[in-house]
Order: sequence, then structure tokens, then C-alpha cells
Amino acid sequence: MNAADVLRSIKILSTLSEKDRNSLYSHMNEETFLKGQPLFHEGDFGDVMYIVLSGTVAILVNTPDGEELEIAEIPEGNFLGEMSIFDQSPRSATCTPKTDTRVLSLKADDFYRFIKENPRAGIHIMHPMLNTTTSRLKNTAAFLSDMVTWGEQARVRAITDDFTGLYNRRFLDEALVERITEAEATGEILSVVMVDLDHFGTLNNLYGQETGDRVLLEVIPLFRKVFRKEDLLARYGGDEFTFILPETDGQLALSLCNRLNEELKTISLLSNLEGELKTVSASIGIACYPDHGEDAVELKSFADKALYEAKEEGRGCARLWKNPAGRDLGKRSFTSIRKRNQVIANILDAIDQRDSFLVTGHKNPDEDCISSMIAMALLLNKFSKSASILIPEKINENYQYLINICRYNAIQVLYNTAEIPHKISTVFIMDTPKPGMQEDFPGKEEIFGNQRILKIEVDHHLEADSRCSGDKGYCLVDEASSASELVGMLVFKLKNRKDLTEKYNLQELFSRNLVLAILTGIIGDSKMGKYLKTRRERWFYKLFSTMFSELLTNITRKNSSNFSTMDEVFEGLQQLSRQEDACFQGMMKQKVEISDKIGTVIIPRDVIEEMRKLYDHETIVTVARYTADSLAEHSRLLSLVAYYDDQQDSDLIQFRIRRSQSYKDLDLRLILEEFNIENGGGHPGAIGFRFPKDQISNLTDYVESLIPGIEKLMAHDRAEE
Repeated sequence: MNAADVLRSIKILSTLSEKDRNSLYSHMNEETFLKGQPLFHEGDFGDVMYIVLSGTVAILVNTPDGEELEIAEIPEGNFLGEMSIFDQSPRSATCTPKTDTRVLSLKADDFYRFIKENPRAGIHIMHPMLNTTTSRLKNTAAFLSDMVTWGEQARVRAITDDFTGLYNRRFLDEALVERITEAEATGEILSVVMVDLDHFGTLNNLYGQETGDRVLLEVIPLFRKVFRKEDLLARYGGDEFTFILPETDGQLALSLCNRLNEELKTISLLSNLEGELKTVSASIGIACYPDHGEDAVELKSFADKALYEAKEEGRGCARLWKNPAGRDLGKRSFTSIRKRNQVIANILDAIDQRDSFLVTGHKNPDEDCISSMIAMALLLNKFSKSASILIPEKINENYQYLINICRYNAIQVLYNTAEIPHKISTVFIMDTPKPGMQEDFPGKEEIFGNQRILKIEVDHHLEADSRCSGDKGYCLVDEASSASELVGMLVFKLKNRKDLTEKYNLQELFSRNLVLAILTGIIGDSKMGKYLKTRRERWFYKLFSTMFSELLTNITRKNSSNFSTMDEVFEGLQQLSRQEDACFQGMMKQKVEISDKIGTVIIPRDVIEEMRKLYDHETIVTVARYTADSLAEHSRLLSLVAYYDDQQDSDLIQFRIRRSQSYKDLDLRLILEEFNIENGGGHPGAIGFRFPKDQISNLTDYVESLIPGIEKLMAHDRAEE
């Protein structure tokens, strides 16, 4: 059917004369749309209507959850998009051909020009067109009303727990993030409450699940009675509940929770049943924003810890997290890129605005600690800032080439026995898991107690017993292969700060020595890339490896104290001095045959006392680490080294577990979780932990009890694969 025949068959044009139809046709354009090629989208600006010459067009609208739903079909000989002719409003739907479709298009300006030229014909068109449009709107409105009702019901089902009618875990997690963001913007406070019904598993075992369900249904009205309308109450799973209390401080939240336990005592459902459990109570933990944490992960973690304090104190009570300052928190990765970028921006601004920097690390610094300190000092040196690094008087001789880099770059090396200059304005704390592990030096308490001296932290140790040492907003603490990798990230972000690169004329950010220092730290902690966990860590390792290789190709220095290949860097870090070799041989004499999967060395108290007469503490720590490496490679699976610290060093027993390079099935951090070890940490390929000596009466017996559990984890992990 040609266009003229189609126009003649359209009801709204049927009363027009042939002359008027031809005049209207002269204002139209013929177009072809392929199947699936939209004529227009919902929300688009519209000033064109269409008449379908051939084919079929679907009318689609967006549902509340973002899906497109077909609500009508426009066949050949019908028009669509007419509302744009009347008021040029945004499109109310998406129109998409279901088959290849030919249309006639008519712009609003052309339509009104036709009416102006043919007013009588315009009246004959407008009247039936408006009737048709009105009918469509009624039908669509009814459909949309049903759809909105359905959508709201679906949304309620999606965010509530079917059994209790409270919000569900998914909604709670999303709402908590939103409420924290709102509180951050408005300066308000909020509390997070975690509730765990006491002995609920025992209750189900004694009286059956039906009784347990009845108890749940009785506690819900009490939750609603005690807490306010504005509080968000959610069932987090089973008998666990989590509540968000906006604009509520810890003391008010604690008062409400104590009242809840009083109300729970009124439940008489169990009193007449045959069993020891007669009452209902709950253990409750509370954490507050911003005092205890600044994101959802922290708040839930500390509310959960407070809950377990309530359990340990006899249950049936509420406990507020006992950390009002909110700063002595376990380290965790950033919860958003925005927060990480803000901390990096704060650090770069501090470098710009301050002078006289002291760069420190942890006691008995390893390769990553030394490397990250050198890398940070080199970065400060690029800003022409006064930078000093603090190291022990005696360090591993394998790190000497890094110290030479400092000398070549006018970076002052201070030993931990020297007086620190009083002009220090900023301290960098590198690769230090917690404040107690910071390097000691004269005047340390005065410097760290001086609030005018800014403390900036760069570290990759997370979870376990790690704690922040830096000031709020200046802790670049994140998951990474090493602290050195985080320095590399800082330099990459600096490349995008044109205000700083232009101000200080920073052209060559990644110099050979800076790349060498960063790469040395990554190699040291990942063992030549063997223990890299995330894609980001592998990316940084590959990037700096490539950078270093290219720099070596372009700049070759013969007879230099620097290494010329990555292998030489790694081998240099692994070399042991004659004294260390003797210490290593002494440790290997303490090897015991307990497991064919786990190479084990247990060094008794009397042996360590004799070794301490020959070697200093640093040598013993270094060699213990190397011994664990060697045992792991020999067993091709795992190693475990356990030894007493000498009394002059500490009252602890130290444990190191290392994975061989060829065995990657087990993330060793699972061992810490399995045995509930809090004083420890590490990465997937190596962990360390420690206990006070008085907690373990016989070291050999304890190790023999530990190894079967580790082997069970190894077997379970392999079975899952």
C-alpha cells in the first residue's frame, strides 16, 4: 500500500478532501526504521508525530526496577507521538519497531502551518485525533496505575523479611551506607544496634522450630514498642537483628536497648514448657557514628564486637563499644575510591604546605619497610623538602645499597640513637602495623604527642591486631602487596596534580632510584611476585618491573653499587652474612618430624638463650624468616617456625608460617581465623603470630596440637577445588 492509500485509510484523515490530504502529505517526510531501531526514547524531547505506513511499532515504558515493559502495539495505518504535536512535551514512552517499518513523519511546525493554511481541514483532523489520544491516555493510565501498584508491592517484597515484616539484610546494608552519607553531609550522629537472641539454637532444640518461630513473632512487637518510628529495624538472619537509630548517641541507644531486654522478660511463652529455658533475652552491641567508625564496615564490626562483649559478660545485656575516641581502630581497606583519593589529596597537600619531614618505620625493619622509607624520602626530595629517614644503627647488610641511594640524593640518615631535630613538622610512618611497633628513638613521645606535628601513615597491614598510627584523614592504609606499592600509587596520583607538578617543575617523577626502591619493596614482600593476590597488585608489580627494565636499558652504569637486574635485587635481599648463616644452621638443628606436609622447627627456651648470646635480636628475627622460607621450599607445601623471644627482648613466643612458591591452594590467613588468633597477621603466603609465654606451658605440645588443624584446612581447601 502506497502512502496516499494509507492516508486515505486513516480514520482521522478519512473526512479530508483529496486536495487537503495531498496538501498534508506535502508537509510530511517518508522514513524507514529497521527492527529494534527506536523512533524515540522515553524522556526524549519530541516535536514529531508518525503515521505507520507498513510494519508494527511497540510502545514501551520503564518499570520501577528499570526494566522495559510493552504496553501497546501500533499497527499499520495508525499514528503515534501525537502528544508532541500538542505540547512538545518529553516522550512518555519508547517506540521501537517490531519489524522493519516505514513511517510518515510530521513536525509540529509543519502541522500548524498546514492548519493555518487549511483551518477547516485542521478542525476535521484535530477533533478525532484528540478523541483517540484521550482514549489511549485512559487505558495507559489504568495500566500504569496497576503497574505502579505492582511495582510498589514488588519493592516491599524485595526489601522486607517475609516472616517478621521487618526490613531485610539487603535493605539494611544499603540504608546504612545512605544514612552515613547523609550524616556526614549534615553533621548528624547515628547508632547501629546488633541484637542476638540468647540461646536461640538451644530453644529450637528443646521445644522445636515451631516454638522458635512463635518466639520470633512475639519479639517483633516489642522491637516496635521500644524503638521509634524513625528507627530502621531489620532481620539480619535467623535470630539476629540490626537496627539503625538516626540522630541517636550511644547513651540513648544503650538506654533503649536496656529497656528492650526488660520488655523481653515479659514474654511468657516458655514458662509452662518442659525445659530449662524459661525466659527470652538478647545480647546487644552498639556502635556510633562518627565516634566509633566512619563507614558501614567499621560500625557493623564494632557493634558486633560489643555484642560479643555482652555475651561474654553473661548475656541478657547491652554493651556500647568502649572506644569513645574512635581512632584506635583495626586497619581496613578503603570503602570507596573517593575516600582513598581524598586521603591521597590530603597527603600531597601536606607535602606541598609543610617542610622538615621525618620518615620512620617499624622495629627490626625488613626490605619493604626500608624500601618504602627510601621511596618516600626520594619523593619528598623531588619537592626540595628537607627529609630524614630514621633507621637502626645496625641493619641487614643486604639493604646497604638502599642507604647509598639516600647519600647520593642528599637524604639525611638518622640512627635511632640520635637526637631528632626539633624543626620536624611532619612524620611519615611507613609499613608499621600498629603504634607499639614503631621504631624507638630519643624524643619519640614528645614528637608523637605534639599535635602540631602532622602524622602521616602509609601501610598495607590490614585486619588482625593492626592499628592506625597516623592522624585522621592522613592514613593511606589499603590492601596492597607492600607499603612500597602504595608509595607508587601516591606518585601516580601526583602525576595528575598539575598544580603541584608545575609549581615544583616535576618532570621525571619515576626516577631510576625511586623505581628501584619501590620495586625492591614489592619484591621483598611478594617474593619476586609469587605472593601477589589481587589484579591491582599484579598490575603494579608488572608496571614497576617493566619500568625498571626500561630504565636499566637506557641507563647502564658499570661497577655501580646498584643492582642491574631484578634477579640481582632479589638475590641480594636473600643473601645471608656469615653470622646469619651460622644462626641458620643452628635453627635447622631444631627441626622436628611432626608432619610430612609441614616442615617444622621448634626452638626451645634454653636454645634461644644460647643463640641470643651469639646473635642480636635482629639477626634472629631475620634468620627465623629465612628458615621458614627454606623449610617451605623443602617441603613444597608449608613451614612452621616457633621460638621463644629472649627475655631481654619480650615475653612472647613467636610463630611464623610460610607457603612454598609452588603451593597456592591455602590462604594462610584462614589459619588465624580457624584458631581465633587475634595477635597476628600477614598475607596469603605468609603469616606471623605470637602468644605470651605464660599462655603456653609446653611449646612442642602446642605445635603438635596445631598441625592437625592446619592439615585439615589444607585438605578442605584442596577438596573444594
